[in-house]
Amino acid sequence: MHDASSTGHAVLVIGEAGGLAAALMRRLDQNDIPAEAAAGLSDSELAKILRRRRWDAVAVVTRDDVLALRLTLLSAHLRPDIPLWVTMFDRTITRELQHVVPAVHVLSPAELVAEDLAEHCVAAAAGSSAARRRHGIRLVDDALRLLVRAGAGLLLALILEGAISMIALHEGVVDALYFSTRSVATVAGAPGAASGAAWFKALSALDTLAALLLVAVFTAALVRRLSRPRLTTLLGARAAPARHHVLLVGFGQVGFRLAQDLRRRGVAVLGVEQDPDAPCVRLARAAGIPVAIGRGDDRETLERLGIRRCAVVAAVTSADLVNVAVGLAASDLAPGTPLVLRLGDGEVAAETDSLLHLGRICDAHKIASETLVRGLGAPNVG
Repeated sequence: MHDASSTGHAVLVIGEAGGLAAALMRRLDQNDIPAEAAAGLSDSELAKILRRRRWDAVAVVTRDDVLALRLTLLSAHLRPDIPLWVTMFDRTITRELQHVVPAVHVLSPAELVAEDLAEHCVAAAAGSSAARRRHGIRLVDDALRLLVRAGAGLLLALILEGAISMIALHEGVVDALYFSTRSVATVAGAPGAASGAAWFKALSALDTLAALLLVAVFTAALVRRLSRPRLTTLLGARAAPARHHVLLVGFGQVGFRLAQDLRRRGVAVLGVEQDPDAPCVRLARAAGIPVAIGRGDDRETLERLGIRRCAVVAAVTSADLVNVAVGLAASDLAPGTPLVLRLGDGEVAAETDSLLHLGRICDAHKIASETLVRGLGAPNVG
């Protein structure tokens, strides 16, 4: 890499160490653009670096929008003459930042990578039947699944009680339904039940006991369902598709943007995220995107989410090795299902593609760093 201190001009890369910042430094070096990295510095330390020389451009590279905003404002205040390139996820912050600092160039790595991943997903699903509309409903939330099953059991108990009341007590349909509901709810039995046949009493007693158990289960499931964020529903946009969907493992910034992109293309999506408190999981509720909580590399979770019936599996977490693990698990469970992997380390991407042949590979850092270099390599960069 060029020694930035030996020239009068260079690009200053600030923000977080490693990741995209490291990939950008490598790319700048490959393009013979002198650069210097400054990560994890205090405001005073960064101010000294900004003032000490003639920088051609400053690149603020971080996944934390608040940190990106602070570093951008600091740089723009101290050196308004320097072109600024900033990575940002939140569109609202981006708009406000551009109002305050009109000369800033904002880049969303998540959107760039998501667009490339979406193209991969659509291409990978070309030979399958990726849904242009949702096919069926899959219950991926444990509480919702238990709630539905208990509710179905109560309905069957009601039907059974009504049927035997009509047979044994010769009641009409309306009366049988009315008294059966009261019986299942343990309010009161049907008139004349005491003089009914022995088989009726035995069957009605068993049905009532089963209903009691089902009511307890239903109530527990309902309380559990209401006490947690409801990320999937039975009906509506957040209903989890049963088949022909993209199973999207990892619902961070890239996963959320990818889900939005696929939804715009009319492709059904089911997201998977391990952390229920992840910021983008909360955004998914407002965006109408179904998300299941669980480990995407867990075989049981993948089975529950319908890996054998989905059109594509996209592993897009921020951890390369987790994405590879998801790919290995998916290829074992559903060998014919196309895979799309997001990898951020060029070496890991090359090794995975060369040795494992898991599917289509998207080198996230390469995409974002190349876009940044094209901007930083403009004529004003020495």
